[in-house]
Amino acid sequence: MDIEKDNSNLEIEREVLPMDVLVADNDISALSNIVELIKRWGHHAEKSETAEGTLDKVREKPFDLVLLDMSLPDMTAQDLIGKLKELWPDIGIVTMTSTSTNELEKGIRTLGIVYYMSKPVSENILKDILDHISTKKKNTLSADSGLNSF
Repeated sequence: MDIEKDNSNLEIEREVLPMDVLVADNDISALSNIVELIKRWGHHAEKSETAEGTLDKVREKPFDLVLLDMSLPDMTAQDLIGKLKELWPDIGIVTMTSTSTNELEKGIRTLGIVYYMSKPVSENILKDILDHISTKKKNTLSADSGLNSF
């Protein structure tokens, strides 16, 4: 459980629902660092260094989120996003790139990703994204089960 302070200095309790996150990046150092951060924040994380490895893992089990480096050596990010969406249409995908352009960002955003981020990855932004998606998942599960806190 995280505790954060709002602007009025009142503490707000926020429960984080653990998610299954797949991190796909061929930069081994960045991959390891991101996975460790995600685990530290209470989520489950797995690694993949290739597009084919990413597809294999997604075929094995559903992930709540895929953090996808756009420079994997064996497939374009656009093709991989399409294949991931074919397997799990509702899968959340966050793209990461160190070579961002306006044209690239516009094209990628049309593929139904959750977020487009530049590298190096900001810990704060990544944590905010995970917290947001986790909260949405928790709210969806509560609504589906009829368990409302009000």
